[in-house]
Amino acid sequence: MKITDLIQILEEIADGSPNAEVRFASQPNWPFEYSIREVVPWNKDTMIDMEVEAIQQSLEDDGQEPMSYKDMRELAERNLEDEGKLEDIVYLEEGSQIGYLPDGPKEAIGW
Repeated sequence: MKITDLIQILEEIADGSPNAEVRFASQPNWPFEYSIREVVPWNKDTMIDMEVEAIQQSLEDDGQEPMSYKDMRELAERNLEDEGKLEDIVYLEEGSQIGYLPDGPKEAIGW
């Protein structure tokens, strides 16, 4: 699912229930419902920044000459592209387990 799809669905729901709580359903064989603790965007800039830090630390650990930030950023981006890791993702962090998923939502999901 893309973020635009999720936004559209949530906007449609919000028209009739703007204060509805958002929960997460998990485990089809033993269905539970969870709160959502946090929404974590994971994007290209975040990944590149972390890779730059790793490159910088690796150079320091190996006693090599430091690189310019620009060069490290270009290297980081190439590394991540080569590994196919430059995909923007939004993670929903599982919060507290609320209880068993009620039958109605379970059936609507198809479990």
